[in-house]
Amino acid sequence: MARAGRRRARRDALAAALVALASIAYRDREPVTAPDPAVAPARAAAEPPPPHEPELAALRAFENRRRAAADFAALPPSDQVLGPDPYRIAALPGGAQLVGLLRGESAVVVLDRAGAELARLPAPASPSALAVSAEGDVVVAGDAARELAHYRSRGGRLERVATLALDALGIRAVALAPDARTAYVAEERDGRLLAVSLDRGPARELRATAVRVLGRCHGPIQVEAIAGHVAVNCLLDHTIEIRRGPGEPARIHHDGPMWSVALVRQPDGGALIAAGGVEDHPLVREDGGFGYIDSYLYLYRLAPGAAQPVRLAAINSSALGVVTPKWLALRTGPGGAVALTAAGYASSTLLTLTWPTGEFTAEPRTERTELVPGTSAAALAGDGGLVAADPLLDAWVIEPAGAHPGAPRVVPVAGARPARPVLSRIGELLFFTTLMSPWNSSDGQLSRFTCETCHHEGYIDGRVHFTGRADVHAVTRPLYGLFNLRPYFSRALDPTMADMVHAEFRVANRHNGRDPWFALTRADAPWLAHVAGAPAELSPQLLREAFMTFLMDFSHRPNPAALGRSRFTELERAGARSFRDRCAGCHEARLASDDPATAVPFERWESLVLSPAGPIVWSNAAYAQTGVTPYVHPSGARVAPLRRLYKKWPYFTNGSARSLTDVLDGFASSPTAAYHAGAPAGPAATPLTPDERTALRAFLDLL
Repeated sequence: MARAGRRRARRDALAAALVALASIAYRDREPVTAPDPAVAPARAAAEPPPPHEPELAALRAFENRRRAAADFAALPPSDQVLGPDPYRIAALPGGAQLVGLLRGESAVVVLDRAGAELARLPAPASPSALAVSAEGDVVVAGDAARELAHYRSRGGRLERVATLALDALGIRAVALAPDARTAYVAEERDGRLLAVSLDRGPARELRATAVRVLGRCHGPIQVEAIAGHVAVNCLLDHTIEIRRGPGEPARIHHDGPMWSVALVRQPDGGALIAAGGVEDHPLVREDGGFGYIDSYLYLYRLAPGAAQPVRLAAINSSALGVVTPKWLALRTGPGGAVALTAAGYASSTLLTLTWPTGEFTAEPRTERTELVPGTSAAALAGDGGLVAADPLLDAWVIEPAGAHPGAPRVVPVAGARPARPVLSRIGELLFFTTLMSPWNSSDGQLSRFTCETCHHEGYIDGRVHFTGRADVHAVTRPLYGLFNLRPYFSRALDPTMADMVHAEFRVANRHNGRDPWFALTRADAPWLAHVAGAPAELSPQLLREAFMTFLMDFSHRPNPAALGRSRFTELERAGARSFRDRCAGCHEARLASDDPATAVPFERWESLVLSPAGPIVWSNAAYAQTGVTPYVHPSGARVAPLRRLYKKWPYFTNGSARSLTDVLDGFASSPTAAYHAGAPAGPAATPLTPDERTALRAFLDLL
């Protein structure tokens, strides 16, 4: 009762603070309500200006200049402006050479162990999936292509020998069975796990003979295969599914997302499964910060015949310097020894945990070495050396072998496009690394985290979290495409990106006791020396300008369903008409949500929707009450943008719709109102017809 009383007192004090607008430190990853113009002049006469107002005014002026110069109909997708993006890497048989993927260049490259590029070949568009067999088969897939590309490594050369057409779109991962007779494919758009049966043609090229759907989940981003086991990481479901044959899979389920998985077969036919993810604990927001969102490493065992895995270990890797572990390597050795190696995408540490006898009741032996942030994938050598793919630095990173390997070597990747501005690159580091709050702690509910902890690769994490206010819960929203999406967030609106970014520095540093208006030097982040052109000291204003610059570049990647097309199908065209008549009153066809002058006439929808940028935001600057309660704001919720709807799940502010079918089945409208839930009975609100629902679904898939 005492705790409840203290909670009410805090909430009441917080409400008073919001009414007075004295502070915007309390946030739900959303800014507080913008000032009411009617009362702002009177208040301004009685209150001193906010701290750092001259610097913020300069940042707002910078934002306005960039907006005035921007053509929001023609902003390039971020995959065209964020560099070569080395994303995957694997060792070729023999270990002397490696193969890597450049998502930003749609290329596959061959490297030596020193990171020197030996060859570069075209790859399926936006390649994200890579698998290598023991015989030297290299299989590559892209999330913007309906195919698997088969390359073969022979005599130190890589050649493309076959293309396997596949009715799948948004391929994020591929794994080969140990005998290379099956390719397991994770398809993100429809959530399918596919088993592609393979045989060989006359020239030993791989051919697909059959495709089976093994299962579905939300947001599959990784698949791994060993003898007798196939594991798929379902990011948005917060679940790893392990299949051992027909029937229901075994499952590892956490409260939040897992970003990586690795598994090894044990002598008795069981499997050890390692996972890297957020702390398995509900996110706490009661005091305006973020609690219990450290990064963790987990180890499970799935015994032969067991229904579900058993957890063996849970290690707070943030406390050990590894934040957002996207890459893991799991190995076993003599005497039952188990070693788990992980690299932090958000931090500059390579960590190895070892259980020498396979007894997990004791603390593991830890070994930490210096790395740089940004490891999305890596290949280990037999001598302990490592070569990593690093999208943040657009480089291959070489970690030498040995007990004292020394500083890593960073080998930049050449790109065909002009070099990125250094401010944009620093802003990306603020987003994806601990650079925005380098002094955070992992004590108790305190956490070391980044924007990506809740926004995987800039999109979402599938969580519906308690906001700390009344009984309001909220889903995570994508952070792509914010440049033309003012004002910001669902509940309380920051009118400018400058104000939003300034407030994000406050919430990120809520618990570390440091003034969020800080400067950074090389002493705070020595690895900044690898960022060409980065100043020796980054001022508070420059940090905010850099973050804004990156967010302006962080436009949505292309929708694979719209690529290579110039015309709607008849069904999609019918869906566009239904959307215009039933939905566009709220989800307006604008190029900038807060600018009615950017409204796009219906005649232009087709060309813009099917362009690579797909620039229409399908939103406005208003609140709406559509029956999805409890409302995050007294006036309802900000009208949600619908760009790249296929990347979002679950739906609605409170996450109550578990599918687009749910969204469309619950919709009804009248000439003056629209409802997503709680529509009045009778003729006051008309639901969608079956034909309208089918057509709308086809249209929404393109946005």
